[in-house]
Amino acid sequence: MGIAPRPTAIVGCVDAEGRILIVKQIAGPFAGAWLLPGGSVEGNERLEDAARRELFEETGYRLDDLIPVAQYDVRSAPAGRFHFLVSLFRGGAVSGTPRPERGSDVSWAEPSTLDPNPNLALTLLDLGLIERDRAEILRELEESGVEMRRLS
Repeated sequence: MGIAPRPTAIVGCVDAEGRILIVKQIAGPFAGAWLLPGGSVEGNERLEDAARRELFEETGYRLDDLIPVAQYDVRSAPAGRFHFLVSLFRGGAVSGTPRPERGSDVSWAEPSTLDPNPNLALTLLDLGLIERDRAEILRELEESGVEMRRLS
């Protein structure tokens, strides 16, 4: 019996120029990687509220519009180190001033110019921001010790 998945929410904010907002992870299994802002859902918090709160905590930005895109089962391979149930949202226009967390960084990046971590690559693919072979990304994830399965 594995560990229960921890609910998390991430948000892909795309600006008018088609750039994606990414943050440098400071903790957890993806520390050091550039990924979409997001994190754990607290208590009885709604997924959308968690996505908004994490976006603000990690970037200093706020947003109103969120559209559900996908849900993933993300776990360590072999199992046992981590297990997340990740809800991916697409965000509309953001407001505020960029303010990364201590030890992190925030960047607006052109998706086609990134050499993304396979975790980020899969979310960019599902957001319709890059064209890549899904099977190739899943192989790269597996090689990095991560299993990421889309549920919806």
